[in-house]
Order: sequence, then C-alpha cells, then structure tokens
Amino acid sequence: MKPSVESLQAIETAIQIEKDGLEFYTTAAGQTTDPSGKKMFQSLARDEAVHLKLFEAVRESLLKDGTWLSPEQVAAIGPQRLARPPVFPTKEEIKAVQVPERELAALQRGIQAEEDSISFYSGARDKTDDPDGKALYSYLIEQEEGHRTILQGEYDYLTNTGFWFDIREFDLEAIS
Repeated sequence: MKPSVESLQAIETAIQIEKDGLEFYTTAAGQTTDPSGKKMFQSLARDEAVHLKLFEAVRESLLKDGTWLSPEQVAAIGPQRLARPPVFPTKEEIKAVQVPERELAALQRGIQAEEDSISFYSGARDKTDDPDGKALYSYLIEQEEGHRTILQGEYDYLTNTGFWFDIREFDLEAIS
C-alpha cells in the first residue's frame, strides 16, 4: 500500500525536527561549562540522533513497502535506558556554581522545543489511521515528554524552583 502524501510529509517534518534537536543539544553541550549540564545535553543529543535514525527507517519502510515499522522494530531502534548516569549536581556543587544565563536560556529553549515536538507528534498521531503509525508517534511523544521533564528538572534545580522547603519534589534518576 502506498503511503499518503500527508504521512510522508509528517515523517519529513519529524526528520527535520530531530536534526534540529540534534544540532541544538550538541551545540548546547559544547557551550555548557558545567560537567553535569554537559552530560545532560550530550545524552539528549544521543537520543535525538536515535530518533533521527528511527524516522529515517520509517521513511524507508513507507517508501519501500508502504508499511510503518512495528512497535517491536521501533523498540529495537529506540534509545536504550538501562542505566541513567547521575545528571544533577549535589546541593553543595550547585551552591558553589554561578549558572550562566546562556545555560538557563538553553534549558528554556530546549523545554519549548520539546513541547513543540510533543504537539507536532500528537497531531501526526491523531491524523494517521495506521495502528503502527499511532504506536510510533505515541512512543516518540513519551520520549519527548521524558526530555522535557529532564530539562525542566534541571532548570528548576539550577534556579532553586523545584524544591518545597528545600526538599526535591521528584527524582528524575528513576526515569527509565
């Protein structure tokens, strides 16, 4: 079955989103001086590279066979989350460091980009009738929501807005 023009356009847009994300997070990692922040941006860049590979494989499958990748094929390509290295600095480390405005701006821009990606993938999921297509977009939405949570947590931590009476509201290290 031949894929719809709309499906192929959505995949091409998704490929560009992932390329832009890869470039953004790679640049942010290069400009970030804090080792923990650098690791976080590098991790997000690796995820975007895998998402790019995933969408390129989807495009190839749609053009070659007219089929979406199955959830199993998506999982095989998708980023593996076996163990996440600690991303956030300790309380003592954060008190000793002045966070440059550029790093906070990069976090804010990353949060907005993830929200935009979630919105796009949600719309694309709602427009496709193929169950595997819906599963693919749902998977990517979950990935981007995780990225947004990481970025927001880092921003809240660095600006001391993610604490209630100096107790962290949630622990991102448990995200898998």
